[in-house]
This record gives sequence, structure tokens and C-alpha cells, in this order.
Amino acid sequence: MTSRKQTNQGDKITRGGRAVLYLRVSDPKQVNTDYDPEGNSIPAQRKACMQLAGELGLEVVEEYVEPGKSAKTIDRRPRFNTMMERVRKRRDVDAIVIYMRSRIFRNAADAALTRRELKQLGVSLLSVKDPTADSISGDMLAGILDVVNEYQSRAAGDDITYKMEAKAQRGGTPNRARLGYLNVTETVEGRPVRTVIPDPERAQLVKAIFEKYATGRFTFVQLRQASIDAGLRTRPTKAYPAGSELSIHAIGKILRDRYYLGKVPYKGQEYEGRHEALVAPELFEQVQQVLYRQRNAGTRDRKWQHYLKGTVRCARCRRLLTLERAKSKTGRFYFYYLCLGRAEGACDLPRLQVPAVEDQVAVHSATLGIDRIEADRVRTDLACALEAEGAVTTAMRRELERELRRITISEEQCVELIGHPDWPTDMLTEKIRRLRDQREAITAKLKDAHSDRLQSAQGAVGLLLELLASPKRVYVEASDDQRRTLNQICFGTLFLDKSQFGPMVLGVEHGEAAGPVIRFMERRNASGAALASRATGNDYQHHPSQDNALIVREGGLEPPRP
Repeated sequence: MTSRKQTNQGDKITRGGRAVLYLRVSDPKQVNTDYDPEGNSIPAQRKACMQLAGELGLEVVEEYVEPGKSAKTIDRRPRFNTMMERVRKRRDVDAIVIYMRSRIFRNAADAALTRRELKQLGVSLLSVKDPTADSISGDMLAGILDVVNEYQSRAAGDDITYKMEAKAQRGGTPNRARLGYLNVTETVEGRPVRTVIPDPERAQLVKAIFEKYATGRFTFVQLRQASIDAGLRTRPTKAYPAGSELSIHAIGKILRDRYYLGKVPYKGQEYEGRHEALVAPELFEQVQQVLYRQRNAGTRDRKWQHYLKGTVRCARCRRLLTLERAKSKTGRFYFYYLCLGRAEGACDLPRLQVPAVEDQVAVHSATLGIDRIEADRVRTDLACALEAEGAVTTAMRRELERELRRITISEEQCVELIGHPDWPTDMLTEKIRRLRDQREAITAKLKDAHSDRLQSAQGAVGLLLELLASPKRVYVEASDDQRRTLNQICFGTLFLDKSQFGPMVLGVEHGEAAGPVIRFMERRNASGAALASRATGNDYQHHPSQDNALIVREGGLEPPRP
């Protein structure tokens, strides 16, 4: 313990002065180390600070404890800021007693500003372990100590960052494992090794989140409720001994986290992890596509859901239409679609009644229809294209199988040479590894070239053509979830306006599935119209507004004037 004979800090303080203590540890692990809730460090600091205050004849009026709060700057320490606020406003403190300067300052600039402010307030800063005198030389020594403390703090941080990055590069998990995994210590060749394994209690529940969302039928709110019903909770912590339910934000982070693919993302880089993947690449990619569609559709989980949310936009300002609830005089609730531009005072589109919008979109679904003759023509063209593609695939399969046989022969030759004195074992082992990598790559290509994929593609297009034969009937008979899916893949975006007769569709941005087919049909129709025009001498030009005129007539509205 530093005695009063070793330093003249506190010379300007008269006996009987008032003091406060500031006690701090930066790591929560330092608190949870003993039967005492404060651990070992805080009580030890308190004892030393109280002894120094007693030697100087100071009355300790309060202590400010910062347990397990890591922060390089003082503005992120709530108890320190509370103490300084008291010193500034109440002016009833003569000294602040600390255990050592590194407990209060990790930044030299913060230390200099705080020292100057305390001098102006007439408050001394007293340290047990590194005392400094109230003089010019003492201020210089304090400045040197603060610079050294900052250097040590930053050097330790850089060293930790370097080691964590090196661990990530080797496939390890630098931080705590994600939900669905456990950090464990295994014994390998007699030495402990820290690693990550799937959590037997939560791994399958986390995987189920991906599987449900990939169907496109679940919102984040529904996923959260499903995870609660399944009993999925976070791992126990000191604050939550039984774990806690997943938030919507946590579910979004899980669905985007490539860690579940067996990867280790760290500081903008990605490394191949040693932990087991919970999600297959195909499932993860499907989830990302659903996220992309919903994000671009503008759908977000809110209090009220509707299958047209994110699909309908304002034709005047192209902003999204959102649901608005109203209440009648009789107490009955009903809903409108409101343009976000109108809500912000930038658009004059009136509110659209939800049932009227639903009816108009159902009428517009008829525009996706094509006749049987055209459908048969598309099937014939597709069959010819698939036949040609199949011939190419067959030739490619033969070539890949020939290459696979060559690799097998080379691998067998290398295996026979292992142990031969004229052939280095390490070189042969590396050669075998490269051959096996080539085998895996060719096997994957053979799987992609399988004819079943072509048959599956043909079946999908055939199903789409069947739907296009009577799209309005299919749309009307579909459930709300099915309509949502049909709207996203067929329409993409519908632009609505309002006439004196009600809402009407004025424009469409076709979705990812129907878009290519409809553009193909438009090009074919345009070519047919051009041939007909040259044959008859008529100057015919197709215009999208004519399609809208048809929709208006079907909806019982007046067609637009030419």
C-alpha cells in the first residue's frame, strides 16, 4: 500500500474533506468469480480506496461502481457520468479516489479533459496504485501514465483482434456460437480443444425456421409465433436463466446468417468453418430469394396483414399503398388502401376500399390468360428446345463420365505408389487430394446434367400454361396465401388509380415467373400484328392502354377515350 510518506498527493485537501470512490472492472467475468456478487476485484479496490481516504482524513460520502462495463471512452460509462454530474452540480466533493488510473482512463484525451475540468472545480483525483503530486511535475507524470495506459489498452485490443481473425481464418468461431450451436471443450490427444457442435436441443428448431420461411407462406410474425410454440428459446444467461423468446429482429438475422451454412463471417470476410452446417446451400439460397422478393415487394410485418400488401402501388406517385383501418358510426371496423404519398401530403390519390381493390385485381388476373392454340404452340416449341438440350446433356454426360474414369485410374495409381522409395509420400498425398477434389466437382456437374431436371422444368412450364388457360378462375378459388404467391410471381407490382366508378389497374410490372412468358407472347403478338398489317394494308399498332380498356369494360366501367 502506498503511504502518505511516499507521495504528496492530496496536499491541497484539508482533513475532514468529502470524497467519493470510483470502482470499476471492465470484464463481466471479473464480477462472476466469487460467492460475493461483486466478485473479488471490486471489494479489493474498495478496501484500498477506503484505506487511502482514511489516511488523508477524508469522509467517503458515496461510491460509484461500474461492474463489468467495458468501454474505451468515458462517455460510455453511465456511473462515471453520474459521478461527474454530481461533482459539477452539487459541488460537495473535494476528491475522487480510484484504485489506479487505468481503471478510470483508457484514453489519453479523455484523461486530459477530465483532469482540467476537475482542477477548475477544485477536485483532486487520488490514485492508490499510481499517485501523482498536485504540481507541474505531477501533471506531467499523470499525462505520461495516461498515454501508457492508452497504448497498453490499444495494443491488447489489437492483439486480441489479430488472434480472433487468425482463429476465423482457420475455421474456428471467434465469438460465442450462434443459436443452434454450443461452445464446448473436447479432449484431443490429451489436450483440451475449444470447438463448436450443434445444440441437440435447438439445432433442429433453428433449421425449421429456414424450412418454414423458404415456403414463402410465413411472415416474420408467424415464424416467431411458430418458434415460440415449438419451445425455441435463447440459451440461458445470468439475466435470463430460462432463456428468452426470439424477437422478430433475431429471426431476420438468423435467416441471413451464413454461419448456418458452415461459414465463418468475420470483419467483412468469410472463411470456411470447422463447425457442421445446419442448412443446405439450396435451402439457404431459397430463403434469400424469398427475402429478396418480400423486400422488393415492400412487405413488412405489421399489425394488419393482407395478401395484396406490397403488390399494389399508386399509379400517380408510384408509392406503396398501405392498409388503414377506419371505424364506422356503428362501431364496425373496415379497411382502406392509403397511398404513402398522400399520407405525407405529396399525392392526391383518394383512399381505396379494400373489397373494391380485391375485385379489380381479380378481374385483372384474366389478362394473364392465353388460348389453347397458343399454349399448344408454346409446348411444342419447349419440347423441341428440351430435345435439343437433352442431346447436348447426353453428350456432356458421356464426356464427364469418361473424365471420371480417368481420375479413378490416376487415383488408383497414386495409391499404389505410396510407400515406394522413389516417390515422396507428401507429393502423392497432395496429388490424391487434388484428384478427389476434381471427382467431387465432376460428380456435381453430372448431377446438374441429369435429365430429371429437364423433365422437372418441362412440368413446371406445363403447369404454368395450365394456370394461364383460366387464370381468373384459379385466382378467385385460391386461398389468401396462394393469392399472395400468385401476385408476387405473376404480377410483381400493380399500379392503381381511382375513377368515378372505383379503383382501376393502370399498369403492371410482371413478376419473375409470368414476366418472360408474357413478354414472349407480346413479341409474338406484335409480330403477328405486323404481318397482318402488311397483308391488309392497315396501319395497326398495339398499345398497352387497349388492354386496360378491356379490363375496364369487364369491371363495368367506361372505357377510356382514344
